[in-house]
Amino acid sequence: MKKELKLNTITWVLLVVLIILSTSFAENGLASAYILITVFAAVKFLAVTFQFIEVKGANVVWKFVGFLFVSVYLIGVLSLY
Repeated sequence: MKKELKLNTITWVLLVVLIILSTSFAENGLASAYILITVFAAVKFLAVTFQFIEVKGANVVWKFVGFLFVSVYLIGVLSLY
């Protein structure tokens, strides 16, 4: 139980840091902010999916679907840039 609580806390802190970084990059108007925010969104999706929805203990198919979704999202969004 302690290990799971520690992992949840680390994941939550990572999510908060990525949100703060995304906000600061968007507000400063950096040229590469679009790419960084998109990658941060993908990392946040995977962190939530594997840690809080607990896909890490699910069938391999669901893990593949999660990574496939992120791959299609990144290819689609970054191709528009």
